[in-house]
Amino acid sequence: MVKRILTGAGAAAVFWGLWWLVAAFSDSALFPTPWNTLEALLDILAAPGSWRHIGVSFYRVMAGTALGSAAGAVLGISTRYFGFARTAVAVVIYPLLQSVPTICWALVFVLWFGLSDTTPILAVATAVAPFFVINIWEGLKEMDGNLTEMASMFTTSRSRILTRVIMPMLYPYIFAATRSSLMVAWKVVILGEIFGAASGMGYMLSVAFESYRIAQVFGWTLAFAVILLISDYGVFNYIDRKFIRKWKPAEQKY
Repeated sequence: MVKRILTGAGAAAVFWGLWWLVAAFSDSALFPTPWNTLEALLDILAAPGSWRHIGVSFYRVMAGTALGSAAGAVLGISTRYFGFARTAVAVVIYPLLQSVPTICWALVFVLWFGLSDTTPILAVATAVAPFFVINIWEGLKEMDGNLTEMASMFTTSRSRILTRVIMPMLYPYIFAATRSSLMVAWKVVILGEIFGAASGMGYMLSVAFESYRIAQVFGWTLAFAVILLISDYGVFNYIDRKFIRKWKPAEQKY
């Protein structure tokens, strides 16, 4: 654990040093130093209005991820029970959501809903849904069929088999989809807010860019990076160690 912390601190120090060298040699207002960026971040965090924009982005990420995960989970699980669903997901739904760039969805939602919460939320939902579709689909393919056959000997209720047998075996796949989805959701919500919102971190990033405050642009970008780091290395790593690993297949010992 200590070695990992020291390695991470060393990598961060190298990155920080390289950033400072490039900024120092370029000597350009378009490339602020790490210290200028850190000052801009502290100014952002000290402003009460900034926390409202961060909270708005957080709400949109959670709402969009919840909507996209629910739709993706339903589509993924339906492939086990309905042949039409398998064909629709494989041929139409998954390729459509996966192949169309997020910016296209954002622009379409701007045309439909204007500058509102709906635009970034739906942009996030369409971006994260494929993660749940493909992860659950692959999880169903890898699932031990003997367990479901054994469960069918004790009950004929599909809902009980789904909730008591199938879903617990899908927990690692759902967790992986959630982890990947939230990372993507934060990136997508910034894009959606730049094009189709009048609040949020993406909107503030756009305002700083339009007013030529480059340090503020870097400051908001750094705030975004800090949120992703806390979410991934803090929250998800803890959940993985404490709760998810027990659902993963145990290694065979000989």
